[in-house]
Amino acid sequence: MKAYGRTRGGAPRPAHVVLTASAQCGRNNTRERPLLRSYRMNFGVTYKSARHFIAPRGGGWLVAVLCVLVRGAEGGGPRCVLPALCAPVGPVVKLPDTDRATFSVSGLQVVIEFSEAQFVKLECPEGVTLASAGMPSFVGGARVPSVRVRGCGVGAGSLLDGLAALNVTVLDRLSLEDPPLSSLSARHLRGLQHLAGLDLDGTGAPHLQLETGALLSLVQLKVLRIINVNLSSDDVVHFPRQIEILKLINVGMTHYDLNHFSHLMHVRIHAEHAISMNARRLVELRTVILNGYETNFPPESRPSSLQELQLFSWKDSKSWSGCSNITTLQLHGVQLSELALPEGWVSRCRQLRTLKVAELSLTLPLGLLRDVTFLNLLSMRNCALRLLPEDLFRDTLNLTIVDFENNLIESLPRCFRNLFSKITSLKKLNLSNNKLKVEAVGALGTLVSLQVLSLSDNPTLMDLCPGNSNAHVGSGTSPLKALTELDELRLGHTGVSHVCSDWRTSMKQLSLLDLSYTNITSLSYLDFHYERSGSKKLTVNFNGTPVSELTVDAGNYKSVIADLASASVKIILRATLPCDCLDYWTALAFGNLSTQAQDSVELLCREEERGSLADALERESLECAESSLCEDQEGCTCSVRPDLSHGVVATASCEGAGLDEMPSRLKFKEAPAWRLMLAHNHIQTVRFQDLPDTILELDLRNNSLHRLDGPTASKLSTVPLWIANNSLDCTCHGYDLVTNLELCVLDMEQATCDDGTPLIEAQINDPTECSSFVTVTVSLISALALLAVMVAVTAGCGMRPEMRLRVKVLLLRLGWLPRRPEPDDGRRFDAFVSYAHEDEAVVEELVKRLEVGHGYRLCLHYRDWPPGEWIHVQIAASVQAARRTLIVVSRHFLRSKWARQEFRQAHAAALRDVTPRLVLLFLEPPHRLPLDAELRSYIRINTYLLWTDPWFWHKLKLALPPPRLLPTPFEDVSVNKAESSPLQVAPRPQSA
Repeated sequence: MKAYGRTRGGAPRPAHVVLTASAQCGRNNTRERPLLRSYRMNFGVTYKSARHFIAPRGGGWLVAVLCVLVRGAEGGGPRCVLPALCAPVGPVVKLPDTDRATFSVSGLQVVIEFSEAQFVKLECPEGVTLASAGMPSFVGGARVPSVRVRGCGVGAGSLLDGLAALNVTVLDRLSLEDPPLSSLSARHLRGLQHLAGLDLDGTGAPHLQLETGALLSLVQLKVLRIINVNLSSDDVVHFPRQIEILKLINVGMTHYDLNHFSHLMHVRIHAEHAISMNARRLVELRTVILNGYETNFPPESRPSSLQELQLFSWKDSKSWSGCSNITTLQLHGVQLSELALPEGWVSRCRQLRTLKVAELSLTLPLGLLRDVTFLNLLSMRNCALRLLPEDLFRDTLNLTIVDFENNLIESLPRCFRNLFSKITSLKKLNLSNNKLKVEAVGALGTLVSLQVLSLSDNPTLMDLCPGNSNAHVGSGTSPLKALTELDELRLGHTGVSHVCSDWRTSMKQLSLLDLSYTNITSLSYLDFHYERSGSKKLTVNFNGTPVSELTVDAGNYKSVIADLASASVKIILRATLPCDCLDYWTALAFGNLSTQAQDSVELLCREEERGSLADALERESLECAESSLCEDQEGCTCSVRPDLSHGVVATASCEGAGLDEMPSRLKFKEAPAWRLMLAHNHIQTVRFQDLPDTILELDLRNNSLHRLDGPTASKLSTVPLWIANNSLDCTCHGYDLVTNLELCVLDMEQATCDDGTPLIEAQINDPTECSSFVTVTVSLISALALLAVMVAVTAGCGMRPEMRLRVKVLLLRLGWLPRRPEPDDGRRFDAFVSYAHEDEAVVEELVKRLEVGHGYRLCLHYRDWPPGEWIHVQIAASVQAARRTLIVVSRHFLRSKWARQEFRQAHAAALRDVTPRLVLLFLEPPHRLPLDAELRSYIRINTYLLWTDPWFWHKLKLALPPPRLLPTPFEDVSVNKAESSPLQVAPRPQSA
């Protein structure tokens, strides 16, 4: 039979038990006997640290051992022994490294927290003692180093008896909190002579008194902490002499004579009244912390062994003596009390390493730190310092940390450049919350070893470098340019309004650049570029700055993308921008942020209804007024916005301008692409020559439009168009031309014919008169075919453009005019394949049949996109580099933001080149897919391919241009082979 417990790591181990059983496994009628080393027997039970075991009177030891082993097998947690008086309240709660059990004992809740072999914490309500009937017990016993008892009465016995009733043995430290006692006597502590630590906390028992001599039996006590317990004036004399650590807080004493102790090493005393102490004869005392209304620990009361001294409410400014061995000195005064420290104030403390002074109003004389050559930390916080003496650091050659936070320093000494010249090993300097000006910062340029510099909360500190209005040049350098080892530079809550160039380029070791709550209103693209050293990571904090302008343009937005995508730099920024045309490239740069950057960068529009900058870009509403484009056209206003594909897009808004014809005085030549908003006018005719070379959108709602001529309809056949509330001719004279517009009419459901028939119905139901007209026309053309060809060829040069186009269309439809060979315009790919990544199996089949089988050269994003380009740029370049764009349309494609972007780019390219470069491949019939209005309009007048069509491969070959020769093995066929970029971007996301 073996009983096992469990170690902290969970591995089984033999249980350490205390034998406390009678022949009936009870707890009474027991007596102690020496533990025989040979009694380990064959049960696998060890008795670590135990000196005795308890066996039944008159024998029966074997039964006792068996009972204990059975209990150990049941588990080490507390259990109710008397179910009539005790019941668990809910299950045991598992906490990190702790289990918590709650019991109802005679209707009162008792909470026990325990960690096996570590500690037991017991909390009792009023009226419950350790010896109360029904108290739970630890089955198998709990031997732990630490026990804490809170609010529990002791009863008639001792604390040892009460813990034995719980089957708990404390091995090292006992904490007694808020005991419901009037006094704690030696009886309560009987049998605990083995304790090394004792904590008494009477915070919840304000009248608790420690009886004189109550602790003398604790002959092993090393650590004693007494909090809010009343002591008489000489009680410390009756404490055990061997105590090494003593902590007394609010015990009612005013004078502490500690010479009684022989091994005292650490003392902390706190009181709300004046206190004094004498420890002159102690030879091992190392640390003293005194905190009272006023503290008195004069040199004649200090031992020579003292190394660390902390005095709160200190008012003594005299020269120090008796400090030859002190290495750490901390003095906290009464705030606003004024002291003039003498010359050579701590010159006798030649071993001093740390000096901290706080909460005083000080005047520092020359020679203050004379001969203190080992000092490496100097802190004077909240001392109302205005000036630093010129020789302050003359002898402190080993300083590594200087802290003057929260003072009144405005400038440094007249010879400020020599102030820090000798402390060449300084690592950390804190001058925050002062009144420093720019001139004072010049003294810091010599601290080349500095790693942390804090100048925060100096509102009078303005720019440290001259600004520059040219965003491509950036700001100049600061006086700190030589501090190339800086790890942290804190400038928050200052008047800084520019990012100095040396912070970006020279300080390659920075991990934090804090510019929060400064006066920075504008950031250029250079302010996002920081040169790093190795894998060093940097956080640049612009939080709370009034940034309202981010200067990014077409020439550098890629660089910003690279910087923002870098894992080594994190930008924290929340800016409110105008969200106009000047923010377009900023929107593109910040539109592809990594998850880390998205969490720390937020760009909002000045007008709340416009949302964020990303929302404005999505709506294409980043425009600026440009009156020069339409200054000659009455009733029109013009605006421009940048565009990734066209460079600039101009918008002419002429709604309700009373126009009877197309606006002819717009300066179309001064912008590469146009959007014409002409709703609510009286326009009757739109002619080819009335349109700009590239038109991206045309709004003709609520006009008097009746019909369009052939060339105009052809030009508008792929332009987003609004034509509702016009008297459209749906007869045979206008039927073909209106049908050509089906792709791009975005308000098809609202458009009507001149007889009131919905336009969409007129197109679906072919008018009878048009059929007759077409029949006659075809017969006539068939009879005069040869004549038509001769006329077309002979008179082609003399005809008007409209007539030539009509003849060409007619001959192409009849098949009498062969297709003109497609020119070799240098495009590197035969087709760019756009698809959602879920449809990769289809694309693999396309590659197999087209590239391997027929020699086509396909552009595939995972293979042919060079690393380092932004996704929008890649899409535009791929469409431009391919003779066709093959769109694989599926349900996955319709959910992909990037795939839809590729469709729009290819569509725009087809419009621009007036060439059918777009081929749609549907993986299932279109009527089964949730197509939007844009795609529905497109497929109404354009043929498409269906994957399940038995003639699919034949039709696909007809839709693609003839393949060219394959590239040689060394030919560069990348999408952007003319460009090289250091960018490193994540793989293209396929679904949004």
